[in-house]
Amino acid sequence: MVKIKLVSASEAAEKLGVHPKTASRLMRQQKMGAIKVANRWVVDEATLEQFAKTYVGKKGRPKGWSPKREAGK
Repeated sequence: MVKIKLVSASEAAEKLGVHPKTASRLMRQQKMGAIKVANRWVVDEATLEQFAKTYVGKKGRPKGWSPKREAGK
C-alpha cells in the first residue's frame, strides 16, 4: 500500500521559504502539481520536494508596488 502525504499551502510555503499566498498562487497556477481538496490547495510531499529542488523565487518588490502608495496608507 502506497501512502501519500498531502501538504497544505502554508506547509509548502515554509519549505520553499515564501509567503503562504505565494505558495497558494504557485499551486493555483499548477506550477507544482497541486490539487484542490475541500477548498484548500494541497500537494503531495514528494512532488513538493522535487519542486523545491528547482524553485528559485524572485527577489524584490511586487509588480506595481510604489513607496508613494505605501506612504498614503
